[in-house]
Amino acid sequence: MNVLCAIWHIPEGFATLVAGMFVIIAAAIAWLSVQGQIRATREIEATKVRLDLYNRRYQIFDSIFDFYNALIGWKGTPEQRAAQTRFFRASQEALFLFKPESGIAETLKRLHEESAKVIGFKEYGDDYRSGGPAFYLEQFQKAQHVLLVDFDAALVKLKVELPKYLNFHTIVGE
Repeated sequence: MNVLCAIWHIPEGFATLVAGMFVIIAAAIAWLSVQGQIRATREIEATKVRLDLYNRRYQIFDSIFDFYNALIGWKGTPEQRAAQTRFFRASQEALFLFKPESGIAETLKRLHEESAKVIGFKEYGDDYRSGGPAFYLEQFQKAQHVLLVDFDAALVKLKVELPKYLNFHTIVGE
């Protein structure tokens, strides 16, 4: 430093002050850069969380249609059982992904419980005949009610509530 002071004719104390200021400026620039990287990382992580939440909620919505299609032509195939299992898991997961006041989890739970009437009728319908025509018709009507009324009413409710949770940019419950 003494050589530079002699060449540029700068007092040594002033050179030390200037060098210190450069160090402080460099440190400030580095600190700002790190802060920007931290902020960008937080934004990326928040976006990843929102995307994961969106995907999980959408999978629940999607599972409803898969299960409904399985119920319509129920024969107890592995694919239909997989749709049933997926829907059951979705109904359980909904407890954690939607606010209770939305009624989504309760609606899915009810649909899952009511679906047993359809599956029971489709798997044991021939056995129900032994109970007589009135009993058979009663079980048939219960199964049809689930497919034609309960699912339709539930879908109307879900179509009102789910979009509040499926808007990627304004996800409820964050």
